Amino acid sequence: MESTLGVEAGSPAAVLRMLMDGSPRTRAEIVAATGLARSTVRARLDLLVAAGLVTGSGTGESTGGRPAGRFGFNPGAQLVLAAEVGATHATVAVSDLGCRLLAVEQVDLDVADGPAAILPLLVTTWRSLLETVDAAQIAGVGIGLPGPVEHSTGRPNNPPIMPGWDGFDVPAAIAAEFDVPVLVDNEVNLMALGEHTASHPDVRHMIVVKAATGIGAGLISNGVLHRGAAGAAGDLGHIRVPEGGEALCRCGNTDCLEAVAAGPRWRRNCGSWDIPLTRRRRGEPGPFRQPRGRPGRAAGGQGHR
Repeated sequence: MESTLGVEAGSPAAVLRMLMDGSPRTRAEIVAATGLARSTVRARLDLLVAAGLVTGSGTGESTGGRPAGRFGFNPGAQLVLAAEVGATHATVAVSDLGCRLLAVEQVDLDVADGPAAILPLLVTTWRSLLETVDAAQIAGVGIGLPGPVEHSTGRPNNPPIMPGWDGFDVPAAIAAEFDVPVLVDNEVNLMALGEHTASHPDVRHMIVVKAATGIGAGLISNGVLHRGAAGAAGDLGHIRVPEGGEALCRCGNTDCLEAVAAGPRWRRNCGSWDIPLTRRRRGEPGPFRQPRGRPGRAAGGQGHR
């Protein structure tokens, strides 16, 4: 049986996920919320306390006898290493289990240099940041990359602006350095998950769009992130725009959305664009005008194929 949180109902992970909302609970409250037997809740809590993930946190109200102890999530028990890799820079961080950033550094890079150059740079930066925080066990590593990723393997899947990355086993390369689980996904997918989890947990449907060197989107429907069969469900930047004027894209095709949107003032080195607003004030169509004629390729990120 699976819970709505994606973990087995009644497992230690399910109890931990409940406590991660920051509200300490007594055993009786956990029993009432989960429907588990008292003995099962006691066993789950014993495991979590032994692992340091849960600690005693004050006492509950007395009903005539000794006040019941409360149990709360301990976010400082372990650390998480994270990196958001873009086309021209990466944000590298160390956080606790409660997503509180403990150390952050931004490093310049060119993702086209390939994994042999970029991944050691991330490892070196993480090791430097770890020297600045209190020592704790590393729980895992999360990496966002600026292109489609095969989620089951963590390998980039024909990313249009990442020569040398296609099929590279990123999780294995990082796990060889830290010996922990490694999650690799498209960076905007991770942004969507972060926004949904931290800011809008009650929203069932979301589209998170990132517009920088490229254009991408994370798609959440019915509370679930949709990656697509090839990991490119939100890769909007490489959908073909009708009547794009034969704008050449960095992926090698013409009339991709991000190439048309960039216009003649594309500044690749700083990863942004400068669209003159005066064109629209004069009544001329802007770069995001409603296209006419035959429709472009269906949304799904396959425009660069």
